[in-house]
Amino acid sequence: MNKRRRMAKKRSVLLEYTILLCSILPLVFAASASIYSLSGGSFGPVGRGIVALYQRIVTIISLPVP
Repeated sequence: MNKRRRMAKKRSVLLEYTILLCSILPLVFAASASIYSLSGGSFGPVGRGIVALYQRIVTIISLPVP
């Protein structure tokens, strides 16, 4: 019985990370796409900051997932 609970808890944490990742990614992609198109085809300093933020978010979210 305890083994099932532990397995269910691991799955719920994985689901939580997946939902969090899937909810953040569209916002980051939309913001970077709008900045990319507004700046004439290059990210510029603001866009590079968004790309760096995206990389940090994905790294932080992905680290606990085996």
